[in-house]
Amino acid sequence: MTRELTEIPRCGRPKANGQPCMRRGGPCFEHATAEEERESLEWAQQEVKRRDVAEREWLGATTQGRPAFEAAELLDQQGIPSCHVWQVPDGEVPHHLSATQALRRWQAGACAMCSASGGRLLVDHCHRTGLVRGLLCTSCNTAEGMGRGGSFAAYRARSPAVMLGLREQYGSAWDGFGA
Repeated sequence: MTRELTEIPRCGRPKANGQPCMRRGGPCFEHATAEEERESLEWAQQEVKRRDVAEREWLGATTQGRPAFEAAELLDQQGIPSCHVWQVPDGEVPHHLSATQALRRWQAGACAMCSASGGRLLVDHCHRTGLVRGLLCTSCNTAEGMGRGGSFAAYRARSPAVMLGLREQYGSAWDGFGA
């Protein structure tokens, strides 16, 4: 649920020049009392804990028992991307996560194609629709762009984003993909 900017209250407390502060979100960091700062910090700490619990409940044990890189190579030879044998979390993605954040949590640092972990993962997206598909290692992202292998066709047909029921545009209006 997003709120309109006009619904978010302004600080309104007087600045040094006597004019009201126009920052949004209630008392801003310059005008909050020590008590308000303490309450804000406590709320933020509770919110972090609440979100962490929501993510752990959503993921459960889905990141356990995934094929290692060697096993993923055998899957690739059969035209199966590694992510197609991963357990999909039950329930809705926590509302505080964007699609890319949800993919990062679910993929847990592993490439969706080869299960390689520990390296940099790139946000893969469809260049026709601009929709995010999943996270790939540099090698798989390059190979996917060249359209190599049957496992890439299977990945494009049922990407991690599709598996999790996510839809997110890649990029922005400046690069032609923004909504």
